[in-house]
Amino acid sequence: MRKIAIVEDDAAELGRLTEILAAHGRCVVFGDGESFLRALHRDTFDLACIDWNLPEMTGVELVERIRSGGQAPSLPIVLITARSSDEDVVAGLVSGADDYVTKPVRAVVLGARIETLLRRLAPAMTDRIETYGEFSFDRSTETVTRGDESSVLTAKEFNLALLFFRNLQRPLARTYLMEEVWGAAATASSRTLDTHVCRLKTKLGLTPASGYNFTPVYGFGYRLEKTAPAMAEMATS
Repeated sequence: MRKIAIVEDDAAELGRLTEILAAHGRCVVFGDGESFLRALHRDTFDLACIDWNLPEMTGVELVERIRSGGQAPSLPIVLITARSSDEDVVAGLVSGADDYVTKPVRAVVLGARIETLLRRLAPAMTDRIETYGEFSFDRSTETVTRGDESSVLTAKEFNLALLFFRNLQRPLARTYLMEEVWGAAATASSRTLDTHVCRLKTKLGLTPASGYNFTPVYGFGYRLEKTAPAMAEMATS
């Protein structure tokens, strides 16, 4: 399930946004920008809805810091505000927001815009077979095919591999990976995740020599990278 951050300090408005967005993912709420910035250093989110008027820093300033911070440069962001002048809309979009929704928020409009942004992140999530480069994932049989070779994975291995390929090049937090694969209330140890990553390396051949590499992100999680052909050739020489 997608993980959506809501940054809003008004209790009534927060309740309204949570009610709307709960239909589109698992909501995590923050009352100010600093707490959300701290969360980005330890967790992964699929989308963020940020109010313009926040304590200590504005929503526009928060978006600018997210875009310049490097931890989540491609995070889809919707800026929500009562401001509706052309100048404000331009300022919000120039700051790095992907979309701009004015208050009072209409559920059908916000929901449609949220789904549009999330489809850009993972456009094939509803298909039975998802293809990423030379890898094809058959969700009905939990089989991964690469060329003429097929690998049957356990349910956890399959879901973890698919999650990494849906987010190729994107750093994913340990918390996010555990919640998505083992459940929101996951109790599996961190070592369990490391073991499953090692198994995927072996079963799917995800090594620099084959053009892929699992990169640990210190204090955060993992990133599956597609390496340049030249790098893969050097690894085999």
